[in-house]
Amino acid sequence: MSKVTLKTGGTSNGEAQFVRFVENIIVKLTENADLFTEADPSIADLEQALAKVKQAQADAAYRDKRFVVLKNQAFAALKTVVYHLSLYVERQANGDAAVILAAGFNPSARGIIGPKPAPQPKFLSVDVNARISGVTTLKTAYWKGNLAYQFEYRKKNTDTDWTRLTSSRSKVTITGLDPVQEYEFRVAYIGRNPQMTYSDVVSSYVF
Repeated sequence: MSKVTLKTGGTSNGEAQFVRFVENIIVKLTENADLFTEADPSIADLEQALAKVKQAQADAAYRDKRFVVLKNQAFAALKTVVYHLSLYVERQANGDAAVILAAGFNPSARGIIGPKPAPQPKFLSVDVNARISGVTTLKTAYWKGNLAYQFEYRKKNTDTDWTRLTSSRSKVTITGLDPVQEYEFRVAYIGRNPQMTYSDVVSSYVF
């Protein structure tokens, strides 16, 4: 028997549809909090990400280019929070469609093959800015099925967690890195299938 999984839903119909989808998730998680006592990300995390999107949408209403970029960034960050929450719900549900619905997500039909996992990014380039200290630009290949790009970095030869930076674009600039330090970088596509495959890790010194 095939296992019921969940669909993240809403993204193909634009921002307004996805916002309503997220609002419903918040309502359902609040109503059924006893089923999701260790939700990660938490309801508060989801509410905060949604609030940032709504504020960014209001700021971008007059099509100022800077505010449009900020809105896109906030929307990509919201997608990432929903994606990670979907992983938690899927583990918690263990194939139970009722639990998936209780979290505000949509169960996929039994026996129907869902979206394929996102492929591994073919490359990751690291362009270190030699004129401005602590700045580097990461770029990866465009993938048409992505919801967002998840760039990550950390100092090399350390046990620290990866710092995550989500972007709606395949190119991102990172600032505030410690100069004369070697970092390692990686990237993954965020698709409609929860499974992610990271690129090969690329190491580079930052000036």
